[in-house]
Amino acid sequence: MRVLRKGDSQFLKDFNRSLVINAIHRKGPISRNQLASDLGLESSTITLITRYLMETHIIEEVGIGDSTGGRRPIFLDLNPNYGASIGVYVESVCAHLGLVDLKGRLLRRERVSFSRGSGSEDVISAMRKSIDKLAKGVNLLGIGIGISGFTDSQNEMLFYSPILGWRNVNLSRPLEREYGVPVFVENDINTFVLAELWYGAGNRFRNFICVTIGEGIGAGIVIDGRLYEGATGGAGEVGHMCIDFNGPRCRCGEKGCLEVFASNSFLLKRAQEAILKGQGTFKKVTIEALQDAANNGDEVARGIFTEMSKNLGIGLKNVVNLFNPEAIILSGECVKAYPFFGPILKKEIQKHSFPEEAKELQVLPSEVGENGWLLGPATLALNPLFELPIYRGSPRG
Repeated sequence: MRVLRKGDSQFLKDFNRSLVINAIHRKGPISRNQLASDLGLESSTITLITRYLMETHIIEEVGIGDSTGGRRPIFLDLNPNYGASIGVYVESVCAHLGLVDLKGRLLRRERVSFSRGSGSEDVISAMRKSIDKLAKGVNLLGIGIGISGFTDSQNEMLFYSPILGWRNVNLSRPLEREYGVPVFVENDINTFVLAELWYGAGNRFRNFICVTIGEGIGAGIVIDGRLYEGATGGAGEVGHMCIDFNGPRCRCGEKGCLEVFASNSFLLKRAQEAILKGQGTFKKVTIEALQDAANNGDEVARGIFTEMSKNLGIGLKNVVNLFNPEAIILSGECVKAYPFFGPILKKEIQKHSFPEEAKELQVLPSEVGENGWLLGPATLALNPLFELPIYRGSPRG
C-alpha cells in the first residue's frame, strides 16, 4: 500500500521539480518564462529548478526565440541522450525488444524467437543477448515488459497468461538482479495505451478508450489522464462483453461475446465464406487482402467491414454509456481500412448511445501504429521520471 508523503519543504521542492519536468516533456521546446506562466511558479523558482535539471543533464537548451521587446527567450527541452529504456513485447513464439529515448524515438530493435510453450526462464534467457546489445553504451533507466494476461503492476507479477500458459511468474526479479535497473511488467494492451497517451492521438484527451482489434478485442482505459487498471489489472476486457446470449460460443467458453462478432477471426470467417461462394475480388483469406479490396471499392469486402462495424458499435456503445469518454482510439491490423469503416462505426455508436454522451465523441485511428507495442513498455519504464512524487517509496528507480 502506497502512503502519501507529508507536505514538508522537501516535498514541495520535489513536487515543483516534477511539474517542470512534465511541462517540458509535454510542451517542449519551451522557455523559462512560459514555464513560469503555465505553472504559476516564480521565475526564481523556475531558474533554480531548470539549473538543477541542466546540471544533471535531464534537460538542455535547444535554441533561441524571437524577442517580444525584452531578452530573447532560450528554449528548453528534454535531453534525449540523458538515458533510454528498453521496451519488451512478448508474444506466443517471439519477443520484440526496442531501445527508446526520452523523446519517444525508437533507436534500435531486436527480435527473439522461442518455441511455443516455452517457460518464462527460457524466454528470459533468450532475451538476455538482445538486452545486452540494446543496453550497450547507454544510460539504461529501466526495462518495461508488455505481456498478454493478468498482471500485478505493484509487484511486477504475471498472474496468468492464456497465450503463454504461464501462471504466477515474476519476470522482473531476475532481470533487475542482472541489469541493476527497475523492471516493470504490465498487460500489453495497457502498455500500448501508454504509448498512445504519451506520443499518439491520446495526447489530446484526458479521458479516452483505446480499443485493439486483433485475434481478440481488448481495451485500455484512460481516466483523467491516467491509465485505469482495475483491482487486479484486468480492466478493459471488452471483447468478452456479451452482445447476443444466443450467439456462437467464444473461446472463453461463454456465448455471444463481442470478439466473436468483430475480431479478426470474424472478418476472416466472412472472407472465406465469400471466396467459397465466388464473391468479391479478394482471393486470399487475409486481413490485408480484405482491406485492400474494401479500400478499392469491393462491395463484398465493404459489406463484411460494415457488418463488423455494426457489431463493434453495439459493444462500444456500452463502453461509451459507462465511461463517457472524449474519444475511442482504434488500433490493430484491420485499422488500415479505417477510412472506410471508421465513419460507419461512429454512426453506429452514436445511434445506440445516450445522445449527450455520444454527441462530442471522437472515433479515430491510432497514431503510434505497430511501434506502440514497443514504445508502450519502454514508456512504462520511463514513467517514474515523470510521475508526481506524492507517495513515499514511489516510484522505483
